[in-house]
Amino acid sequence: MTPKHLLVAFALAVGTFSAAAQPLPRLKSIAPEWIQRGTSLEVVFSGENLGAVTNFFFIGDPGLSATIAPPPASAGPSIGIESTRGGISRAEPTRPKDESRLVVRLTAAADASLTPREIRVMTPTGVSNPIQIKLGQWPEVREQEPNGSIEQAQAIVWPAVISGVISAAAQVDHYRFKATRGQDLVFEVEASRRGSSLDSSLVLLNAGGQELARSGDEIGLDSLMIYAVREDGDYILQVRDFRYQGGGDYYYRLSGGVLPYVDSIFPLGGQRGKQLEVALSGRNLEGTSKLMFNLAPNAPLGRQEIRARVPKGLSNLVPFDVQDLPDYLEMEPNDTTDKANAIVLPVAINGRINAAKDIDRFKFKSDKDQKIICEVIAYRFGSPLDALLILEDAKGAVLQQNDDALGADARIEFDAKKDGEYVLAIRDLTDRGGDEYAYRLSLRPPSAAAAAGFSGRFMPDTPRVSRGGLAKVRCEVSRNGFDGPVRFAFASLPLGMQSDPLVITGTPSSGIMLISANNDAPLGTFPLSLTATAVVDGKIVTRDVEPLSGDRGVGESFLTVLDVPPFALELLTLSASAEQSQPMTVEVLVRRREGFLGDVKLSAEGFSAGREPLTKNFDVGEATLKGTETLGKLTLNPKLASEVGTRTVVIRGEASLAGQPVVQYSRTLPVTVTQVPFILSSTLTRLSITSLPPGSQSSAGETATALKLERRDGFTNEVSLTLEGMPPGINVTLEKIPANGGETTLKLVATDKATTGTNVNFTVLGTALHKDHFYRSRTEGITLTVSAPEPIELSPKTAAAAPPASSAK
Repeated sequence: MTPKHLLVAFALAVGTFSAAAQPLPRLKSIAPEWIQRGTSLEVVFSGENLGAVTNFFFIGDPGLSATIAPPPASAGPSIGIESTRGGISRAEPTRPKDESRLVVRLTAAADASLTPREIRVMTPTGVSNPIQIKLGQWPEVREQEPNGSIEQAQAIVWPAVISGVISAAAQVDHYRFKATRGQDLVFEVEASRRGSSLDSSLVLLNAGGQELARSGDEIGLDSLMIYAVREDGDYILQVRDFRYQGGGDYYYRLSGGVLPYVDSIFPLGGQRGKQLEVALSGRNLEGTSKLMFNLAPNAPLGRQEIRARVPKGLSNLVPFDVQDLPDYLEMEPNDTTDKANAIVLPVAINGRINAAKDIDRFKFKSDKDQKIICEVIAYRFGSPLDALLILEDAKGAVLQQNDDALGADARIEFDAKKDGEYVLAIRDLTDRGGDEYAYRLSLRPPSAAAAAGFSGRFMPDTPRVSRGGLAKVRCEVSRNGFDGPVRFAFASLPLGMQSDPLVITGTPSSGIMLISANNDAPLGTFPLSLTATAVVDGKIVTRDVEPLSGDRGVGESFLTVLDVPPFALELLTLSASAEQSQPMTVEVLVRRREGFLGDVKLSAEGFSAGREPLTKNFDVGEATLKGTETLGKLTLNPKLASEVGTRTVVIRGEASLAGQPVVQYSRTLPVTVTQVPFILSSTLTRLSITSLPPGSQSSAGETATALKLERRDGFTNEVSLTLEGMPPGINVTLEKIPANGGETTLKLVATDKATTGTNVNFTVLGTALHKDHFYRSRTEGITLTVSAPEPIELSPKTAAAAPPASSAK
């Protein structure tokens, strides 16, 4: 927990409330989703169960606050009432609360950072999922229709940010504004970068409709236009889709005005723990061309975005690279091998391809046999350089060359020899150049393969526990070369709540933790945090565990304590085990509070080795206890191909009280699945056969299928086979599968005693001894169709020669 997190009334006492009041608030959207800092506005939350919101949590930088907006005043004249003897007054009519909509007054401080925040709402029954609110520095303007022509152009005063939609094919949005000679206007569309389908096109017109400038795909599919105003007057800006398409998902944000804009910086990165002078070029930067950066020793490594702050405001974001590699500034002239800059590995070279056909060369020596990676950062950071790397030996022989390994950025990886001397050259693939053609070229051994480590995550991010009950939290480990045990524990829990640590040792890589609350645990909502600890390379390493909202990592987690529930679950089965495809039974006692006679539905919850639910490996039964019933039995049947080993599951009980769901969990139940040593299967699942008279030589009276045996767990013994469900009148040939064998054949021959016109199902049962234990495996059902022979039709000549049928006397 840090000062950056504005968390209001964590342990807010919400008073005693019925166990029925358990609907969890849920947020679906916020409109508008942008707010200008230094302003207040009303936003509308849409979702579920929002009628009892009492507070708000902001996660991220400070500077935002929220209050519930008062309901609108009733329309019409205010009419009261008087009585002659008193005691009678007008009562305002009560309005039902809208559970799906909440109007909030949101305020952003003038100095609030422009980073997005997560916001959640709190009710007495818990905390909602987070939803994002975004901050801008310019006034927010909504597009207003109609604005499809120059005459209908919407009037705008810059600077501003317009939120609009190209909602139909061939639609063009128009905006009219005034500009003054000498202004450098910047217009930028953000659409494709935000997931919009819009491929934007910007056109600037003067008041007479003459085109002055045009912009298409400048930043991916998004437009960027910079225009130096030549004369005072009115101007029109057009926004459309380049392909003249449109629809509800063709939305955009258009920022415009005399905005600070950074075109490029140099160098593109630096070494942390050092100071660095950075040159900036761009528009409306108030004369700022150089800044001194201080890179903290603990600055995050890798790419981040920075922006310039000038009196006119904050500029656009530009990428900047932070590394621990020593920096080297390229020095001209270094176009030829004899003038190559001498460098020492490892190093990060900051340079420019200053002019067309410029080539920068660097020479170095390897002090040992090692793998060296040479990698360019340029195009990924906005430089127009299309880098080509050329590696030569000391004699000038080309060893490797590469371009476009990472987009337009080049990369070479090679095995350097001890005392080997090399020259590395970089140029633009198409021989272009200029001050903006910056690059950052690193030469280094492979990163000591990311040090072995681990990370942890847990879900849900808003667990709820009832007094005297249990809450379930699932933890999972992601491993990076580390296979040791990882211990999960809560950093702290409110008074009256407990949780045993969870140790995850291998597979499965997840487990269930339980939080229990005493009967006198304080009601309310509290911050929740987990840590994961392990011994890595002989050192104790502790890391914060990231909470998940759905599949997305979020900044904070919250625990809500509810009042005593109407029932609790107690396991009567303390552990369960079975072989694959063999069912196991779990018994559960439902302890009902006095007077509670509602149905309680029981089911099992848990996870497989991955994040898939328990049902990936188990057929899970359910049970419903009615009235006064208290003993429940559930069946867990591991599938034939289920994962083996031990995992934990919990039993979930769900009831309804006053129309609201009430959910409780049991303690964890260890469930062990062992592998069956063999699986028997048939290559055919449908067979057909014909019942023929004795002496018939037709092959229609026979059929066969191969029986396959899959051996597991070192099983090598023979397998005896028997048939189950075979009808009479069928002769069977079936030999056992010998030791180490994998197949045999089942042959069926129909006799004239077989019952025709029927479909029967039978199975083949395999039995064998393995590790002093008898195992069985059945094939899936095989369908056998028994048919009567087709009647024989005689030719007319044969029929005439046949003796006449004798007459009855």
